[in-house]
Amino acid sequence: MATQHMNRRSFFTQVARGGVMLAGAMLLLPACENKAGNGGVSAGNGAKKTDCSDTSMLSEAEMQTRTSLKYVDKTADPAKKCSNCKLFLKKSPCNGCTVVKGPIAAEGFCTAWAPA
Repeated sequence: MATQHMNRRSFFTQVARGGVMLAGAMLLLPACENKAGNGGVSAGNGAKKTDCSDTSMLSEAEMQTRTSLKYVDKTADPAKKCSNCKLFLKKSPCNGCTVVKGPIAAEGFCTAWAPA
């Protein structure tokens, strides 16, 4: 078994390269965190909490429907909110709608609102 001797310059060069790679990984990993797995955010106890505002999985047509029906997460009229609409789908972990695709906030509103 041959032994290799490293000179001082090589040692510090490798340490510097390792530090740069570590710093790059630390910058890159948080950017990838929300795209992995279920798209969740850590709940603090090791479990993942689902992000019910993420619409990245919707098609362009589905996003167009949300826009054309003027969907908002928070209604201006407390009497008209998604949770008291007949199109609202109460489900876990994120609510839904029969017309507007994607996650729906119970306190949201869109122009397709119909009393339950």
